[in-house]
Amino acid sequence: MLLLQARSPRSARDLARTLEVSMRTVYRDVEALGIAGVPVYAERGSGGGIALSDGYRQTIAQFSTDELHALFVAAADPLADLGVTAHQRALHKIKGALPEFQQRAAEKAGQRILLDHNRWYRTEQPGEVLATLRRAVWDDRVIRITYRDRVGTQTVREVEPLGLISKAGVWYVAARIQSGEMRTFKAERIVSVEQLPKQFTRPVDFDLNAYWLASLAMDRQSEPYEATLRIENDGLDGIVPYFPTQPVSEDSNAKTLRVQFPSQDAAVGHAMLLGNRVRILAPLDLRDAVIRRAREMLSVLEHDVRG
Repeated sequence: MLLLQARSPRSARDLARTLEVSMRTVYRDVEALGIAGVPVYAERGSGGGIALSDGYRQTIAQFSTDELHALFVAAADPLADLGVTAHQRALHKIKGALPEFQQRAAEKAGQRILLDHNRWYRTEQPGEVLATLRRAVWDDRVIRITYRDRVGTQTVREVEPLGLISKAGVWYVAARIQSGEMRTFKAERIVSVEQLPKQFTRPVDFDLNAYWLASLAMDRQSEPYEATLRIENDGLDGIVPYFPTQPVSEDSNAKTLRVQFPSQDAAVGHAMLLGNRVRILAPLDLRDAVIRRAREMLSVLEHDVRG
């Protein structure tokens, strides 16, 4: 109906191709529209086809400029990580149903603003794991996951996945564990996932957005951890865009910065990512924590090599 509102008449073959259905389906749906009271009819001849009566409109096709921008601003599609590929097709169908002047506005929006929610150094997200998680979340299925913590230790657990969250291009699953408590698992640390036959009853009062905002608020309540680091110039992009920094000194090769991390754990992780491009000047306990983490990782690697 939206396609016919944008341009009428249209051939059944054109409608079938655009909607990715058979011509038989088009004719059946046209009949259903007529039964529902929509003034749709067929015109014969070379310029004919399926048409709507002049002046017939549904308000669904009347978008304001701001609404068009919200729909058609170009954006990296996080749903693709989940194996959902219909987003762009849906937008294409909506665009095809718009009047010509609104189609031009939609095209303009896509060429003027681009949204990329991914971090610069985002690791590739685990597509097969995310696709299984999406199905389990949708069907309220219990899953069995093998999960690797930050030091490489793996555990197997059964959890009830209640929702998926994408934060800066990194996916998390909010799940209820066997004790009834809620936990958030990072998808890229899930080594394997199996959807089990049994279903769970979703809590009627669970709100995914509220849960995530509360989790973020708890993280922000923790005391910030300040570290003084000398970072070589080619490593600055791994710190400066993500944390508040205050310059201390610099030379042609590096900068010395006071960095506000949300926790010591975050400071340890980023220091290890920078490797030999960083020198920890203060506090000394951060050096000790990095050494401990490195030894733990080395122990895991040695175990894997021997095993």
